Amino acid sequence: MIWLKPCEYEKQKFTVLRLYAPENEKIFLDFEPLKFSDGEPLWEDWHCYAMPLRIFKQDYELLLHYFNRVFPVKDPIDGNVQPYFDVCSDNMIGADDWLKIICEIERDMETVPDNEKAFLLRFVKWLREALKYTSVIVAEGNL
Repeated sequence: MIWLKPCEYEKQKFTVLRLYAPENEKIFLDFEPLKFSDGEPLWEDWHCYAMPLRIFKQDYELLLHYFNRVFPVKDPIDGNVQPYFDVCSDNMIGADDWLKIICEIERDMETVPDNEKAFLLRFVKWLREALKYTSVIVAEGNL
């Protein structure tokens, strides 16, 4: 099952992608596919994917320059421009922009250290799988 009932968000099983982040790290980004429903998306609509992704600060910092290469982006829901990736907020990112981020990561694969390459490949694999079920993935920071 990919989607949980909105009231079952506590049953989510986060995939934690970790490379450099210590076990006691408290700051993270969650990557939550959006389940479309009628009307404006609610918090529950991006907290019902059964296997969201969590990446802690020291590791998500490896991703920020890839996000910055693609931003600003248009919010896929309301069309407003998101001028920058905000680690302190919800970032609604559409499939086309995620595919651009994937291309940016893949373009650098030959130049990154092997351990970072494995981390990035796992991130890309998770994104590709999630994009089979949605056209929007919310990157939500807890800062």
